[in-house]
Amino acid sequence: MRGNFTLGFFGENYSYLGIWYTSDVQSTKVWVANPNAPIISTPGTHTLSISAKTGDLVISAGSKTLMRITDVKLGPNANVTATLEDNGNFRLINQVDKRVLWQSFDHPTNVLLPGMKLGYDMEMGQNWTLTSWLSNEIPKSGAFTLSWEPTQKASQRLMIRRRGQPYWTSGNLNNQIFQYMFALNGPGSQSMYNLTSVYNNKARYFSYDGNTAALPMWILTPKGQIRDINNAAAWSPEFCYGYDTVLKIITSPIEQILSRRL
Repeated sequence: MRGNFTLGFFGENYSYLGIWYTSDVQSTKVWVANPNAPIISTPGTHTLSISAKTGDLVISAGSKTLMRITDVKLGPNANVTATLEDNGNFRLINQVDKRVLWQSFDHPTNVLLPGMKLGYDMEMGQNWTLTSWLSNEIPKSGAFTLSWEPTQKASQRLMIRRRGQPYWTSGNLNNQIFQYMFALNGPGSQSMYNLTSVYNNKARYFSYDGNTAALPMWILTPKGQIRDINNAAAWSPEFCYGYDTVLKIITSPIEQILSRRL
């Protein structure tokens, strides 16, 4: 199932602005605009709009601006529109030249959707990295990050870091298969996800398409796991083969693996 996302406020006192699949009964958030800065105002009084002064996306309560989501600063009377695309990407577009001024896919939180990227664009100075939530209920940045770390074309891998230190690696991606992500290497998983990597002088990144998956998403959990909407693990601490002994992230004896679990 594809498309049909909802943008709205959520959480206690509706303190956060987020996006989720409309048909997801759990309303799992795939993006949060302000994970580290909850809105402080009377519940039900704040709204999202485009500033007439700058063209930015802002959250306001009456005439008072509470928070600025973007920083495009086009000036007064800018012809700008905001659109939530079918793929879950929230875009701010300059209608004069149809230029994308800002998009949520460039500011990921803890979820990787089909079409999103992990990695970096050298020309644009853009870096895409996931950051876990503090807990399942609190979207504040947690201890783990998920990044794409290519050292050369033949050596491109996912890396989970815990407070900046290497914690786990997927191993290299080769012909749609990650060296250590066995849960994704079976025929069923391979038919659900089409994995892609780009490595050139302009950009180096990882992405995927959810070919047949219902409500496709990869979630970096507060415990440093990668899971999908059904809570199935693409990787978790139980998959001890996922540790890279060459990088000395965790060695293979089970006692050492258990000692590093949260």
